[in-house]
Amino acid sequence: MPIADTYSYGVVVLEILSGQKSNEIKQGDPVGEYLLQRAWKLYESNNLIELVDENLDQDEYELETVTKVIEIALMCIQSSHSLRPTMSEVVVLLKTNSLLEPRPLTRPVFVDVNQRPRGDSSTSTASSSTSNATASISRVLGR
Repeated sequence: MPIADTYSYGVVVLEILSGQKSNEIKQGDPVGEYLLQRAWKLYESNNLIELVDENLDQDEYELETVTKVIEIALMCIQSSHSLRPTMSEVVVLLKTNSLLEPRPLTRPVFVDVNQRPRGDSSTSTASSSTSNATASISRVLGR
């Protein structure tokens, strides 16, 4: 049975909690960071709660629970799939009432790779990409 990759799950959770799309720079953000870059910096500064959308009513959620969910999402977006929890592990982590045991997270590659110089308003990063990813094209033929 194939293991479901949790990367997309982590991204969607961060998008929901922050109210920001992962591929857009937050409106009014003087630093000009994408969601995943911002989330990682807030993790490093131990201030994850700043990621939560300010339009959400603080009386509607518990800070500890939201912080835990963000930490789980960060586990899911680790660069290497071998460092990410399986979806069944995510479910167990979410069901656990206690705080998470500190799990070392590594700085994801995308935090530095996707950064554009200030003032660059283009949406394409193809010319400045440093990705080592390869692509293949498959041709689907009818019968």
